[in-house]
Amino acid sequence: MTSDPEPDGRIPRRFLEPPGDFDEIVDYNEASIEDFEVSSHSEPNFITQIEGNLDLETQLLRHLEKGLTPEEAVGKLDLYTGNIPFWRLEKNWYKLSEEEAARLYLYRSISASKDYIIEKELKDGAADHLGLSSVVTENTIESTSEKVDKQIGADVNHRLRSVIDQLKGHDEIATLPDPASDGRGEPPLVLISREMRKRAYQYIQLDRDQSRVTYPKWQLFKLMEIAGLCNIHPNDAEDSLRSLPYFYYRSPPGFKALWNQLREQLEEGGIYKLRKMYLAALEEMVSVIDEYGYIPEKADIAIDLTNIMWYGRHSTEKDEQGKRLDRDDIPHADQPLGVEGVDQKSGTSFAFQIASVSLANVEIPVTLAAKSILRRGNIEHQIDELLTYAKHYVEPDIVCMDGGFYGRGMHDCMEEHDLKFISRLRGRPPAIVDDLKEKAFENEKDYNSKGYDVRLGKVVPENEAESWLITMPSEKRISRAETGTEDKGNWELYYTNLDPKEFGGLEIGRRYRQRWSIETSYRMIKHDFTAKSASELRSQREFIANMAFIFNAMWMATNVKYAEENDLQVKDDQGRYLFTANQFMVAMLHDMEDIEIGEVRDLSVQSNIVSGVFGDGYPFKLEGHPEFEN
Repeated sequence: MTSDPEPDGRIPRRFLEPPGDFDEIVDYNEASIEDFEVSSHSEPNFITQIEGNLDLETQLLRHLEKGLTPEEAVGKLDLYTGNIPFWRLEKNWYKLSEEEAARLYLYRSISASKDYIIEKELKDGAADHLGLSSVVTENTIESTSEKVDKQIGADVNHRLRSVIDQLKGHDEIATLPDPASDGRGEPPLVLISREMRKRAYQYIQLDRDQSRVTYPKWQLFKLMEIAGLCNIHPNDAEDSLRSLPYFYYRSPPGFKALWNQLREQLEEGGIYKLRKMYLAALEEMVSVIDEYGYIPEKADIAIDLTNIMWYGRHSTEKDEQGKRLDRDDIPHADQPLGVEGVDQKSGTSFAFQIASVSLANVEIPVTLAAKSILRRGNIEHQIDELLTYAKHYVEPDIVCMDGGFYGRGMHDCMEEHDLKFISRLRGRPPAIVDDLKEKAFENEKDYNSKGYDVRLGKVVPENEAESWLITMPSEKRISRAETGTEDKGNWELYYTNLDPKEFGGLEIGRRYRQRWSIETSYRMIKHDFTAKSASELRSQREFIANMAFIFNAMWMATNVKYAEENDLQVKDDQGRYLFTANQFMVAMLHDMEDIEIGEVRDLSVQSNIVSGVFGDGYPFKLEGHPEFEN
């Protein structure tokens, strides 16, 4: 934009430039209008002189009092004032001049609308009133305003907002319009998931020294959100965050920034301190579900072992050519403790195990607690810990056990807790099982049972039996196979202390199969919530797994809250939630609202499970057991 010549033939300075001797002025806030050379302008509605040396606040107030709209008022502002150093702005702006960048910044400062709404307002005519030569997108609006803010000082924004505050409630003054809306707004899913983040993340203690804080807490957890959603390594999450519009003009955090702060907690209190954080976060989500009556006083619970695939390589062994061995050729003994060889899945043959306890045979089968398993020994110790957590929430009715827990330790633990249980069998079944299946087939029985005690490893007379082996045809297997009940592979096998004559053999099988909602939930956790792990550190693997369980609980709590507040069913007639796991994770990831996430300093004060179970220490520590190996 070129200014017309003055009567004496001189071309005036650009409106944003200080006079040539302005460097002699020490404090620009004390400068007056006489310190500048005022230029004429060919577009009076773009730059309008107001008598005297008026600051922007006074100009804006006068224009608004005359009934001008905010964009008209900003378009008429005389930016040639002595108290705002607009001459400090860069010369080159995307699609805008520095004067246009200044006006866009001023308009955004007094607007209560989101940037995408401002973009629509610009398209609808606000750009003309502001004197902009081009309509820009919401990303440009945000980045331009932030750059202007840095170059002239953020106090301008606050001063202009004070003018709006002065206008509120004064009928004699033209009332500013309400924030514009295009009918979108923030979807309920975004708002509820934001609340869940605040409530859950506050228990993950980073204990940050404010002098070293670079990223707010909500940004740090974007790493886990995108890693869980995309099933990638947290170390790769930083590069993925760069593709989000919010980080086009910002530096995203790296996983090291998050993990280093968690590691300080680890060094201070061991892995059990991190475990308390996860338990407290899960408890907060369970409390949301409980608020709406979805946590019964008495319920079946399921205790499971879940394989989480591991993608690291621990061995430094090399082949004859000096190259490191491929992952598949690394000896099992060279893997980190807690990582075991499994069937090839998702590009790896190794996994680490997570033991968890969840509500079973209920509408919302939320996980109550989870922990990593380092060794298969002391299985009763693992069950005892999980049962202790579960009893904090409900009175267990029947405990449905994963086959990985089957053994004498499991039976002893159930007996000590005085609980009824049903367990699948893993490994080679007792010899008596084939005979049970054959007699059931020959006699066309719905099921067959025999008194058996796994602790003794032998059959027990029926009149002395306190536990039984039960076998019955599997409808699911038969429907998928070309053979029928004559095939012994099409039969289910259970071990239980429920008397089949009193409880009903078929009912025992049905009761256990109802827990398949848990299996479905675990598959979803692995697919929709779990980041990849290649870490040698047990503590980091457990962190990744527990974040997946926390995301799962947040998703369930979000569905419950939305359904109850809108008088809807949480699931449809096919068992599908109102919001899918993917929808929840996407909404959470893309929500860039600058929220303040607190930090619970003393977990024992706000978490009942931490205060009730842990007390002053970790009650499940065993001498010589690798529970504290990180």
